[in-house]
Amino acid sequence: MEILLIAGPASVALDQARVLTNLSTGKTGVVLAETLRKHRFHITLWYGTGATYPLPTGLHSSARFQTIHDLEKLLHKADLKTFSAILLPAALPDYDLASAHDLAGNKLARDKWPGHLDGIRLELKPAPRVLHKIRSLAPKAKIVGWKWEAMGSPQELLQSAREQIEECHTDACVLNGPAYGEGYLWTPKVGAPVRCGHPADLGNALAAFLGPA
Repeated sequence: MEILLIAGPASVALDQARVLTNLSTGKTGVVLAETLRKHRFHITLWYGTGATYPLPTGLHSSARFQTIHDLEKLLHKADLKTFSAILLPAALPDYDLASAHDLAGNKLARDKWPGHLDGIRLELKPAPRVLHKIRSLAPKAKIVGWKWEAMGSPQELLQSAREQIEECHTDACVLNGPAYGEGYLWTPKVGAPVRCGHPADLGNALAAFLGPA
């Protein structure tokens, strides 16, 4: 079974020297890839350039991306219909830069902002929603999204995961983050959620969900 796994952080450019990025080492994605390889799945890894977790021997990234726009281009360039499953543990930004002004109200160009300014006001806009677009590009694939949450009750977190599944037409959501606590909550569209304490445990749950390799 051919699986596309997209891991690591993505950013959006502020100017030619600065970016707004999400924090991610890439560890979860790499451990998932290694676990699924042990189950004899064939993994194609797209890995964010900002990831710091090293790739083990035998695991290579077939594509790298820095920004969310780089990732968008990869998705449209690749033939996603060749993958039986697409997993998205990547840390993707929710916001992109709309405009930047100095404190006097002057608009700043996107080349490089002066370093002597007293301050900069940023206006942000929604970043491209990659997960929302994958179903149309891979109508038959099993798609798994991720949801990192910092606030909310257990019931609210589970509802948030369910809403992502419905809105993005995915087959499952992996819930994690400070609001959830240690580990992950594997939440399939059909069936009961499963608590996974380690990325390898989550990989085993994914392997069972994906079926025979």
